[in-house]
Amino acid sequence: MTVSDRRITAMSSRASTELYPIMVVEDRYQGVYSGGRWWAVARADLPLEDMTRIAWLMDDGPGSDDITAAMFWADAPRWIAAGSTADCAVATLIAQDGAAGDAWSPRAR
Repeated sequence: MTVSDRRITAMSSRASTELYPIMVVEDRYQGVYSGGRWWAVARADLPLEDMTRIAWLMDDGPGSDDITAAMFWADAPRWIAAGSTADCAVATLIAQDGAAGDAWSPRAR
């Protein structure tokens, strides 16, 4: 399954426009590290490590390998949330004010 097969863009009237675009992705590890089968990522198109935030998550971040996933989710930024469903992940992202953590960097971890 490719990244494009596993993702959908979420739109919610409850979400602040500061969170858009929100990308919802099925967790490769089915919630073992994240605590939910789905991720919601605020401002998924922002740059992170010379790629977009969503690309970094899938290629170099918690979508890449077990150790990286465990370390990432132990101290995840507020711009990502996990949930048992796509709707739950988006609701959690909204509740934690996912736009507030834009300064997070993998190099600081």
